Amino acid sequence: MTQLTALDAQFLSAESATTAAHVAGVAVLDPSCAPSGTITRERLAALLLERMHLSPALSLRVTEVPFGLDHPYWAPDPDFSIDNHLFETELEAPGEDTQLADTVARLHARHLNRDHPLWEMHLITGLSGGRVAVYTKVHHAAIDGVSGAETLAALLDLSPEPRSVEPPSCPPPEGPARARHAGGRRRAHGDTPGAGGALAGQGGR
Repeated sequence: MTQLTALDAQFLSAESATTAAHVAGVAVLDPSCAPSGTITRERLAALLLERMHLSPALSLRVTEVPFGLDHPYWAPDPDFSIDNHLFETELEAPGEDTQLADTVARLHARHLNRDHPLWEMHLITGLSGGRVAVYTKVHHAAIDGVSGAETLAALLDLSPEPRSVEPPSCPPPEGPARARHAGGRRRAHGDTPGAGGALAGQGGR
């Protein structure tokens, strides 16, 4: 296990009922670039599981020290499931950009579950023009904005053609080191709970 630095532990401590400490981004995609012309949660899940070893922080969760006597540690999640991290939300017609903004705002306001690795990805469908969006958030204790962009670049592709990724040759590191290792359908109405062309290239896989 790897212990969180004082700064990373501070990002955890800064959270409250009204304050969240995750970083996030939204990508709006054109599924027509995918070989199948669609981007589905199932295909996205397969892609993430295939490439998660490129960002070991995505499989680690926070483990507290008894009685809070020291900073927490990063440890592998023995019960890791992609279902705890990847979700799908469908916008109601007409799927305007304002609806997307409202949905992302609601998703962003929710805290990450500390029982699992501190990240979520949401596939948002039903946008006008056949578009889809991917909203991703990761806790600031694990990554910052720059390393977050690097993580997405490692998981996804920058062109419609998917690149070949070698499987892991050895066990991943046990700590994210600030994640600088370059990684149920819900209806979007009311408050119900629910990167670029690169992902579209994976949509048909």
